[in-house]
Amino acid sequence: MSKSPENVKASMPDPAVAEDEDDAWDKRIRKTGCFAENEQLLVCHADTNDWRQCARELAAFKKCMELNKQNGL
Repeated sequence: MSKSPENVKASMPDPAVAEDEDDAWDKRIRKTGCFAENEQLLVCHADTNDWRQCARELAAFKKCMELNKQNGL
């Protein structure tokens, strides 16, 4: 049975819903309690495209992870 364009479109996830849902990585980071620090690090990298310029954000994320390691990934 071939899929018509209507059937294919109907089976695709709604992008508005998918954006609101956390993926597996986000769920694991939220569990650690370091989601905000991770977001700041990712934004820094996206803005600079250079991890070396994000040393302050990386240090904050690392410190948070060390303090919250009992929450684990």
